[in-house]
Amino acid sequence: MKINIFNIIWLLILISSKSFSQPNPGSLKGRILSAEEEPVAGATVQFQNTIISTKTDANGDFRFSAIPAGTYVLIVSNIGYIAHKQNLIITSGKNPFLNLQLSESKQELREVNISSNRKSYQVKPSSTATRMDLPLLETPQSVQIVSSEVMHDRQAYTLNELASTFTGMKANNGNGSFSMRGFTAYSPTDASFLLYNGIRGNLFLWSQQPLLYNVASVELLRGPSGALFSEGAPGGVINFITKKPLLSEQYNVELSLGSWNFRRASVDLTGPLTKNKKLLYRAIIGYDRSKSFRNDQDKENIFLAPSLTYLFSENTNLNLELNYAHQKAVHQYDNGTFIRTRPDGSFDFNYYPDNLTIQSPTDYGKTNNSSATLTFNHRFNDRLKLTMVQRAVRNTLDFTDHIPVGKIKNDSISRAYQDWQTDRFSLQTTAYSSYDTKTGPLKHQIIVGTDYNRYGWTKNDYQYKPSTRISIFNPDYSHDPPAATVPAEESDDNKRVTNLTGFYIQDQISFGKQLKALFSIRHDHYDAKETPLSARDNKQGDQLQASGWIPRVGLVYLPLAQLSVYGTYLRSFNPQTSNNVLSGGPFPTRKATQYELGSKADFFNQQLSTTVSVYEIKYANILTSAPTEENSHRQAAIDGTRSRGVEFSATGTIQNFNIIAGYAYNEHVILSTSAFGKKGDRFANAPKHIANLWVKYNLDCSSVKGLGIASGVRYVSDQVGLISNQNFILPAYTVLDAALNYQTGRYNIQFNAYNLTNKRYFTGSRSSTVTAGLGDPFNYRIGLSYQIR
Repeated sequence: MKINIFNIIWLLILISSKSFSQPNPGSLKGRILSAEEEPVAGATVQFQNTIISTKTDANGDFRFSAIPAGTYVLIVSNIGYIAHKQNLIITSGKNPFLNLQLSESKQELREVNISSNRKSYQVKPSSTATRMDLPLLETPQSVQIVSSEVMHDRQAYTLNELASTFTGMKANNGNGSFSMRGFTAYSPTDASFLLYNGIRGNLFLWSQQPLLYNVASVELLRGPSGALFSEGAPGGVINFITKKPLLSEQYNVELSLGSWNFRRASVDLTGPLTKNKKLLYRAIIGYDRSKSFRNDQDKENIFLAPSLTYLFSENTNLNLELNYAHQKAVHQYDNGTFIRTRPDGSFDFNYYPDNLTIQSPTDYGKTNNSSATLTFNHRFNDRLKLTMVQRAVRNTLDFTDHIPVGKIKNDSISRAYQDWQTDRFSLQTTAYSSYDTKTGPLKHQIIVGTDYNRYGWTKNDYQYKPSTRISIFNPDYSHDPPAATVPAEESDDNKRVTNLTGFYIQDQISFGKQLKALFSIRHDHYDAKETPLSARDNKQGDQLQASGWIPRVGLVYLPLAQLSVYGTYLRSFNPQTSNNVLSGGPFPTRKATQYELGSKADFFNQQLSTTVSVYEIKYANILTSAPTEENSHRQAAIDGTRSRGVEFSATGTIQNFNIIAGYAYNEHVILSTSAFGKKGDRFANAPKHIANLWVKYNLDCSSVKGLGIASGVRYVSDQVGLISNQNFILPAYTVLDAALNYQTGRYNIQFNAYNLTNKRYFTGSRSSTVTAGLGDPFNYRIGLSYQIR
C-alpha cells in the first residue's frame, strides 16, 4: 500500500482548522424509585460539571437525548433523599436505561463536589459482552474494563504495556502474544481474540504490539466468547473501544520522552464540521520512535485515525473510521535473550548479558496495516434498534529474521534465516437488532444477528534457509543474510481464503428485578481453501469445511441492589489452522468449554467495583505431531488441556485514592499423554499466581492541588517455558513501578518510572530453551499534554 504520509497529515490539519474536540451523541433514559419502589417525582438528574440536567416526571422517569459521548458522573438528588452518584459512559448510538433507587434521609441534602483531578478508574457498563447496555453487575461473565485514565496515568501506549493491569493477564514477549487464564492468545491461531468495538478484524499483525493512540478504553472478556464473536482464544477476548467524533470542539496534544531514546508525539482533534452540528469529525495522528536496551532493536511507528460521524437525527447516525499504521523495525519479532543450559540440564538465566540477541543487524520488518469501518445505528423506537457494521482490514508484511537452531555449545549457536512477504485481508459484515418486549410478568431483551467474514491472504511467500553459526559474545554478522543461491529447506508460496457465515439469537429474561437469565445460541459455518501459487509450494493445498452450534447460558441473581451472584456456561470452537491430507487431515474442530461461578459487588457508595470468579475451561482437539514410519509429517488431535482457577479484581475510587487490584490463581495442565506432552504436565507460559496493584493518591490541599502520586507492584510466579521440557522453568518475579503527575489548568505533566529495583525477569518463551522473552530493566518516561479546548 503506497501512501504519502505528509499529504494525509496536511489534509487532516486543514480539516481540523475549523474545530478542535469532544464525544459523539448518545442518549440516556431511566427511572428513579424510592427504597419502597415508589416513583420519585421532581428529582433532579444532572451530569456533573455540565449544564445537562432534567427532572423526573410523575412516574419517576427521565430522559436525555443528544448527549456528547464520553465518561460522566451522574448525580440524582431530591429533598428528603440521600444523593445518588454514579459513573457512566455515554456511547454514540447507544441508549442505556438506568433503574436507580434513592434512600430517604432526615438530613438536609448537600451538594456533592468532585475535584477535577480525581478522575475515576471505574467503568460500570459494557455493551460488548452481551451487545446490550447492561451494568457489569447484571452481566453473567467476568469482564474487566481499563479506562483511558488508567492508560494515561501509566503512560501505557501499547497493549503489551497495559496487559499487567488486567487480572490474570500478561504479555508473553515483545510481540502480540498474551496469556489469559493460562491460555496463549496469538494472532496466527486466534485471529479474532482482539476486537474493535465488538467487531472482528485485528488491525495489527502478530509480530507487533497493538498501539493505543485511538483507544478510549480496553475490555477483557474472560473465557471463550463464541456465542457472539465466533472463534477466539479460550482464555478471553480483548476489545478496543475507539475514540469517536464529539459534538464540542477539542484539541489535545501530547509529547513523551523516555529511556532508550524513546520519543512520541500525538494530536487529537475533534468537533463539528457544519454549523448545524450534523457532521462531526475526529483526527488522531501519532508518531513514535525508540531503541532498546537490546542490540539493534530500533522501531518506528506512524499512526493515522481520521473518522466522521453524520447525525441524521437523535435516532440515526452513521460513523466512518479509518486507521492506518506503518511500522519499520530492525527486529520486528523479539526472539528473546539467550539462556544457558548447565551440564546437569538445569538452566542459568543470568549468565548472558541483557543486550545480546540471536538476530542480525541485517534483519528488518516493514508493515502497513489499514482498516475502514462503517457503522450505521438506527433506533426505530424505545424498544427496537438496529446496528450494521462493515469492516475491512489489510495487512502487508515484508520481513527477514534469524532464529536459533539446536542448542548452545561453547557459547555459540547455529541459526536459520527466514524471509517472509505476506498480504492479508479481512472483510467483516455484521448486522444485529435488539428488541425489548414482555411475555406476562417476564421482560425480554432479545438480540438477533448475523455475520459474514471473508478473510485470509492473497500472498504468503515464505522461505527458510540455513545460516551461519555465531559466537554469542563476539558475533560475526558479515555473512548475513544467506546468499540468494542458498537453497531453501522449507518454502511456502500460496494464497488462502476462508468464508465464515454465522447467525445468533440471544435473550436476556428478567424475572422481576432480582433474577435474570441469559440464553444464546449461535451457528457458524467455515469454508476455506489454500491454493499453491508456484511449484515452490509442494503441498497439495489445505481445505476446510466445518460447522457447529455454540450455546451460552447465564444466570444472575441480585439479592441486593449492589450485589450479584452469577453462573455461566460458555462454548466456542475454532477451525484448525492445518487440515492438510498429507498430515492426516481433516481434523476435528478445536473446542473450548467453560463453567464459571462468580459474584460482583459495588462498595463505598458504588465507587469501588469488585469481581470474584471460579472457573474451569477444557480445550479439546489440539493438534500435535504424531509421526509414523509411513508418514513423518502426520499430526493428530488430542484430548487437550484443562485450566482451572480463581480470580479477584477491584477497580474504583475511594475518596482521593484510585485503585486497581487483582489476584489470579490458575492451574493449566495437559489431560493425556502424547507427543504434545505427558498427562499432568504444566502448560507453557501459564504461571499459577499473578497479582497486581496500582494505587494513585490525588492531593486536594490548596498548596499542591493537582498533584498525583502513584505506585504499583506486579507479581508473576514461576512458569514453564516449554511444554516438552518441564524443567525449563522461568523464575518468579516482582516488579515495582511509580508515577507522579501535576495538572494545572490545561497542562498535565507526567513522570513514570518502571521496574524501580532493576529486576531481571523473563516474561515467557516461544519454541525452545535457547531464548526467552526478557522484561525491561529500569526505565522512565516523561509526558506533557496540553488541551487547547
